Amino acid sequence: MELRPTTLDDLPALHGLFADAIRGVFEPHAFPTPGPRLEVFANQQRHILETGTSVVAEDDGRLLGFGASWQRDEHWFLASLFVDEAAQGGGVGAALLDAVWGAAPRRRTITDAIQPVSNALYGRHGLIPATPILRFTGRPHSDGRDLRPEEADLAAIDVAAYGFDRAIDHAYWEQYGLRTTWPGAYTYTFPGGEIGPVAGLDAAAAARALAAELARADGDVRVRIPGTSRALVEVALAAGLRLDPVPGLLLLSETVTPPTALAIAGYMLF
Repeated sequence: MELRPTTLDDLPALHGLFADAIRGVFEPHAFPTPGPRLEVFANQQRHILETGTSVVAEDDGRLLGFGASWQRDEHWFLASLFVDEAAQGGGVGAALLDAVWGAAPRRRTITDAIQPVSNALYGRHGLIPATPILRFTGRPHSDGRDLRPEEADLAAIDVAAYGFDRAIDHAYWEQYGLRTTWPGAYTYTFPGGEIGPVAGLDAAAAARALAAELARADGDVRVRIPGTSRALVEVALAAGLRLDPVPGLLLLSETVTPPTALAIAGYMLF
């Protein structure tokens, strides 16, 4: 097995492996298989290539798997780790995780709750499930129309909501989505109804911003909220959104506090 840096030319093949791996997790349980289109997947992976670390595992030119991570200040996030079904159980996943592990003391990743093998691997590395990631969908109704956009300090919000600066990620989100700043909070919306990230100086500010965003939605939406962001979960439920049957899991190292004022951007970018 050979490990090498990921290139842009690898992205279509990585998307195919990713789609097959996700299908292999969800289909045995008869759950609908999620997964972004190639364009969305490639955009995210390009951003990680530019701002993080990405590694491919090969055997005589055959793709076995890939892993990717990014680091912001002292905070590390495992964005992707997928292994071809035929290569699973042979140490490929552990080798990829070691290759993208980095040196940051504060660590996070997000997985699906129905991935016991991966979750055990991460747990052995000190990444322990801390809270579910709840996915809400549907056409919302909300009473947040009274909130009006106003200027907000993105850096201060990021420090309060995440614990680290996300300026480099705002530059990415701005390319594809619409950012709105609210009193003490910001939201992003994307074509097709995706909402997130939503972040606030505190849980109340983030919840008000999410309510305002749901109130002006003109169709179906999708939003992913950590269970510890209780105020935002309550807003999503009050707006009549449906809860997806397969939660994610937010895995944290011991030094990381679970978030309370966030709806996340997605599994690869948190």
